[in-house]
This record gives sequence, C-alpha cells and structure tokens, in this order.
Amino acid sequence: MAVMARTDVATAEPRCFPEDFLFGSATASYQVEGAAKEGGRTPSIWDQFCRERPGVKCANVADDFYHRYKDDIKLMVETGLQSFRFSISWSRVMNWDSALHGMRPNPEGIAFYHSLIDELQSNGIKPILTLYHWDLPLELHTELSPQGWLNSDIVEHYLEFATLMFHEYGGKVKLWTTFNEPLSFTSSGYSTGREAPGFTGSPTQVYTATHNVLLSHARAVQQFRELKASNVINGKARIAIVLNADYAYPLDSSNPADVEAASRKMEFDVGC
Repeated sequence: MAVMARTDVATAEPRCFPEDFLFGSATASYQVEGAAKEGGRTPSIWDQFCRERPGVKCANVADDFYHRYKDDIKLMVETGLQSFRFSISWSRVMNWDSALHGMRPNPEGIAFYHSLIDELQSNGIKPILTLYHWDLPLELHTELSPQGWLNSDIVEHYLEFATLMFHEYGGKVKLWTTFNEPLSFTSSGYSTGREAPGFTGSPTQVYTATHNVLLSHARAVQQFRELKASNVINGKARIAIVLNADYAYPLDSSNPADVEAASRKMEFDVGC
C-alpha cells in the first residue's frame, strides 16, 4: 500500500521563494480561446469528442479569450501576476493539407499568438508557451492509421509543428514546455476513454501513445537546442515538460509489499 506525504505546517521551517520565482496563471487553448471557427482554425479531437460524448460541453465560445485576451491581461496586471502559461492550438496555427498529406502553416492563427505574446510582454508579464495541451488536430488524427498518438508518424508531425513554433516565437519567448501532463491525456485518452479521443479496450495503447509522446518531446528538445545554438531561439531560453503525479511512500517501510507498491506507483506515473 502506498500513501501520500503530509507535512505539519505548524512545525515546518519557514521558507522563502527564490528571487526568480514567478507567480502566474495558466490556461489551455481549447478550454479558454473559443472562436472555434475563426481565424482559420480547424477542429481538434476535442471538438469531435464533445459532440459525441454525452455530458461533455463543447468549448466553441469558452472564455472567449481569442477576443478578450487584452482585457484578461489587464486583470493579470491588476492581480499582480508575473507570468502567464498558455498553450498553442495546433489546429489554429496549422491546417491539414490533403495534397501534402501533412499540416501547413496558417498565417492568421500564427499572428494571433504573436499579438498575445506582444501584449503580455508590453504589460510586463512573462509568457510561458506550452506546445501541446491535448488538442490534437482532428484531421491529422484521423488521417493516420493507427490514429493519433498511436502512430509513430506523429513524432515527425509534432516535430514539424514544434519547429514552426520555435522559428515564429523563439526570439520572443524564453520559457517553453513541450507537453502538458502527458500522464493524463495518454491514460484518459487511450485507456479509460474519459477524454479525447476516447479510446478504450486495449491494455497496451496507453504505452504506445506514451512512447510516441516521449519520442516527440525528445526530438523537440533536440531541435530547440540546435536552434538556440544557431540564434534562432533566444540564448537564454529554456524548455521542459510539465508532469503531473502524486508522490507515494510505503505505508509500512518494513513491508516489502508496501515498498514495492510505492515504487510501482512512482514508476508508472513519472518513471522513477
């Protein structure tokens, strides 16, 4: 049995935040942008999932961030935020081209994120750019067989997308992340089926999807470093991946079964 850690706040040593610590907020493109059919955006797997899954609401309007981002940034300033993490809508900045059998840039979508980044920086807020927060372009997903993250070809498609983003925003943005919480979208999308694309029925799909996500992360980071060395990307820029996991301790550290349970939990969640 594994248990969560607990700290007694009353007896804990006082700590201070590092000087470079950033207080901020975070969003996901599909959850906040709206403008589902504007600016050249095409559907993502979540647009299909919300239509087909009972009880799931579509984010066609959402927070209307696409139109209201300047007002939201004013609120960030008033709140005293120092940073803002947002994700790129892959299907807004690139569209499927059947002739190419691949994705091509959408200038209008790319321009939107340039405007967002410029507005953040002009208000003293550091942009943190997440390349992927679960909204895989629907046509890219369906054109692959097997579909989406189950197909090893997705690695090259993701690298092409990441490279385009590095060239577009690499001179402006210093903080990047490749994926947001891959544990969530691989397990819920390719095992339990609770989230897009809603796949179930196979005990191995989640591992295949995770493998391709990790390969995509590695290829993108490699490209990031090369472009940084050639001054395409800001020399002070950094890149990472956003992981989510619970930390587990054995209920009884003298019980081998409990020790193994805690280790297995950590291995499954974060690979350590």
